[in-house]
Amino acid sequence: MSRGVEVVLDAGPEHAAEAVAVMRRAFAEYGATGLPSGAMTETADTLREEMAGGIRVALLRVDGRAVAMAKHHPAADGSRYFGRLGVVPEERGNGHAATLVRALRADARAAGLAGLSCLVREDEDGNIAVYQGLGMEVVGRGERRSRTGALIRVVEMRDAEASAD
Repeated sequence: MSRGVEVVLDAGPEHAAEAVAVMRRAFAEYGATGLPSGAMTETADTLREEMAGGIRVALLRVDGRAVAMAKHHPAADGSRYFGRLGVVPEERGNGHAATLVRALRADARAAGLAGLSCLVREDEDGNIAVYQGLGMEVVGRGERRSRTGALIRVVEMRDAEASAD
């Protein structure tokens, strides 16, 4: 049975509650690690505030139901930065993260940007491998303070073509 997949790269503020619901389901598992995701502190109102400041929200829907999302914006380094890319647990393994990354990259290049960049928790080997398989590479390591106040070790990733420039 074929499923209808739709990607909306600029879901408006009227979709903030839907995006936060996906985000919370996608990031809930971090609570068990002792370093919960700052995604759990976000609300439809805080997301709408970010959107008013220039953050865009991408939603991926399957048969009309939002199952994946990401926040994104042009970064100071000339790339399109994306964060909070998450897929609800029951839809993982279906290529939705890759579909979003490819759509974000195409949008970035169409806008004249030098590809994609993101931060990933250093211990998320699976996520790092997915992004590497999609043409990104680790270009730095560091720590970031989460919205929860936790200090989290991260890797900085960017499109391999863009980091060669």
